[in-house]
Amino acid sequence: MNAKTAIESTVAQAAEPGLALSELAHKAMMGMLLSGELAPNEVVTERQIAIQLGISRTPLREAVRRLEGERFLERQRSGALVVRAMPVEEYMHILNVRRIVEGEAARLAAGRVSTLELEHLKSRIGEALKLPDDAVTPEFASSDRDLHALIAQASGNPVLQQVIDDLKTRTSMFKFGRLPSRRRSVCAEHLEIIEALLNADGQHAQKAMQDHVDQVRLMILARLGGQ
Repeated sequence: MNAKTAIESTVAQAAEPGLALSELAHKAMMGMLLSGELAPNEVVTERQIAIQLGISRTPLREAVRRLEGERFLERQRSGALVVRAMPVEEYMHILNVRRIVEGEAARLAAGRVSTLELEHLKSRIGEALKLPDDAVTPEFASSDRDLHALIAQASGNPVLQQVIDDLKTRTSMFKFGRLPSRRRSVCAEHLEIIEALLNADGQHAQKAMQDHVDQVRLMILARLGGQ
């Protein structure tokens, strides 16, 4: 998705009439960051972005200040604005926090998530498992996002949901180079979480979610150790 498409998509999806241009610019730039269109360490030229988005510099500056405060962008000593590259150590810290908060969300969500939605997710995961290991599967990525979002929402704690959403966004922007595929393992982990939720087993759901996050951490540690 290019920048123009990003802002057009954001405008089309904005349900609130009169939504501030700075908010639209923020959403559009977040889309560019998440898609990799704005890559880590890349210099961000405000004038060029403003032209691409078709807005004035004033609302863009407001969006940029917000992204700096959220630590997605940063100013170098030279004054240049760049996309902040997340250090491995910070990524691991975020995973440790995700382990705690998403485990708690899964415990709270057990027995509260729609059976129909969980069965639908099981079906989607089952389809992903039928594909070759090297297959490109956008549906797999979307089912992963949907499961985590569904659990966060079903936890019944809006603050917990917001924290999880923010942490998921940050980890999705981490770039570590090419990592081995974990699609089949992740599918199995997701299915275990879903079964615990269907059985209203909060303790099992919590442990399954924590194990799921742990596997990501262990994979990164193995790569750092040259294994």
